[in-house]
Amino acid sequence: MAVAHDAPARPLLAGTLGVAVAGLCSGVAVCAPPAQQMQREIVVTAPRPSDALLAEKVTTALQQDPYIFSDHVSVAAKNGVVRVSGVVRDLSDLFAILGLARRIAGNGRVVDEIEYIPIDDDGN
Repeated sequence: MAVAHDAPARPLLAGTLGVAVAGLCSGVAVCAPPAQQMQREIVVTAPRPSDALLAEKVTTALQQDPYIFSDHVSVAAKNGVVRVSGVVRDLSDLFAILGLARRIAGNGRVVDEIEYIPIDDDGN
């Protein structure tokens, strides 16, 4: 007589991970009924700073960093997404500006609209 070892593990694993798959949870106490699953919501409890405050934090951090030349860069925020635009002449400034903005705003919440114009060989 062959015993299927992976059949009981699937509902238990799905219940442990918080995932319910139709058909796998039948008769298992770990899974919630479909009516309760539909009522669950994801609630974000972390405070999200306003757009003006977020843009101000990034702008202030750029101005206070002595190693970044950001005089030709502007910062705006909308719906929690920071938009950095302007012109830089040094590639290290570009990376530093984007890194600082991502650190303050969070990864994936920065739009890069900075134009990189390299300095010519003759210094122009």
